[in-house]
Amino acid sequence: MVASGKEEIGINENDKEIPENGHTIDQSSLEGKIRISEDVIAQLATKALNSVEGVSPANPGIMANLRLGRKTINGVRISISDGEVPEILVDAYISVKYGLRIPDVCWDVQEAVKEQIERFTGYSIKGVNIYVQGITFAEKKMPDDQEPEDSSYSSFGQEA
Repeated sequence: MVASGKEEIGINENDKEIPENGHTIDQSSLEGKIRISEDVIAQLATKALNSVEGVSPANPGIMANLRLGRKTINGVRISISDGEVPEILVDAYISVKYGLRIPDVCWDVQEAVKEQIERFTGYSIKGVNIYVQGITFAEKKMPDDQEPEDSSYSSFGQEA
């Protein structure tokens, strides 16, 4: 190894980095708490929500916005309980693609959100509440080089 004014680092038999001089830093006596912002957890939940096919975030509606305290971010509201081990309650407001079975989609969203938050935060999930706020209809996509026809004549053949 080449020293460039910094202390050289070696690897011991347990694959832990220790300085070449043999001194290790003992972090077992460090105390403190790690808290993860509700906004960060909401971003994780939104990413999980968007990963489920046929689901998109929805506006929670005027009644949900009147509730004081928690704000909704991208169709997700997070509540973190205070305690030694924080528990998270997630409210997700979604729109489901027309033709999909709503209970199955909601279960997929619950599982995706729970798995994503637990994996990245280590916090336990108290619950994931899903509120279906609407149905989305897939729009017929036209190739870029074609212009859309008048929809009133699109069902008729051009046999004349």
